[in-house]
Amino acid sequence: MRNINRNQLAAIYLILGVYTKVCFVYLQVMQHFKTTSVKKTISTILFLLLTTFIYSQNSKTKIEENKFIERRENKFGITDSLKNVIIPFLYDFIEFKNQRLIIRKNNLNGLFSLDNNEFLPIEFQFILPRKNDRFILWSKKSIFGLSDINGKIIIPLQYKSISSTVNDDFYITENGKNLYGVYDYNGKNIIPEEFKFYTVDKYRILATKDNKSQIIDLKNSENNIILDEKIELIETVRHYSMGENLFQIIKKEKKYGIINSKNETIIPIIYDEIKSSENWRYFIIKQKNKIGLINVNGTVTKKLIYDSIELRKEYIVLKRKNIKDEIYAYEY
Repeated sequence: MRNINRNQLAAIYLILGVYTKVCFVYLQVMQHFKTTSVKKTISTILFLLLTTFIYSQNSKTKIEENKFIERRENKFGITDSLKNVIIPFLYDFIEFKNQRLIIRKNNLNGLFSLDNNEFLPIEFQFILPRKNDRFILWSKKSIFGLSDINGKIIIPLQYKSISSTVNDDFYITENGKNLYGVYDYNGKNIIPEEFKFYTVDKYRILATKDNKSQIIDLKNSENNIILDEKIELIETVRHYSMGENLFQIIKKEKKYGIINSKNETIIPIIYDEIKSSENWRYFIIKQKNKIGLINVNGTVTKKLIYDSIELRKEYIVLKRKNIKDEIYAYEY
């Protein structure tokens, strides 16, 4: 086995320490985004943050033709090709996004230009870059807003959470009463915070207002659908899996079924209960106190003969009294 010198060992410990901290931050961030598409983006951001940090230990990162993020003695700064210091080495981390610098010091973040002009002071817990030259702002008190690349506030810092749609052209806000609304890219409030949102499928949102269920089309309100007044929307798990299609569990007159965001019936409203599984293609069904498994293509994969089901990530355990447990692996 090759010997490891003291400097290499120190680097290994440093990387492990950073990895642990990033994992901790990841868990904190995820607690604020339980039902929106921003989770996946945040996962990517934190992964890139870790990767950039690791590879910056002994090198500098080119961000423009004549600008570099450089690390010296555990501090970050900006230099040019002639090694002139443009931004002094005072900061814990620097990230280049949307032609702006997200600068971190003492676990807080600010927004700066490449010439060291301050657009937002270093007082935010996170500044999360989005497409279209936008940044989601996350304050120390976990209040959220949105700014442009020049620090202009597009959505006021007053929300419990903010997330974006698939192309970052609409922003979903949640207020202190756990009600949701939507702003467009320019900061116009197109849907007031009067709704409870369930499944957000690209530009369609299954939502309720005053206990009335509906499907909102963000791009064309003329395509909004008011659902049958007897339909109730039920919390439906999103798995954030590659290629996942999104569905909505509904309840009508004590029976359960599943629709999609186009109001197409995926599973008929005939079951006593439906719950999400650990795989988006399968749902747990219940009828007459017996449990089974159904695929979103309508195939009953496991008949309604089981007393209970235990969910695992890649398979399920099906149980019947006085009979050996069955194991079913999800098919992809």
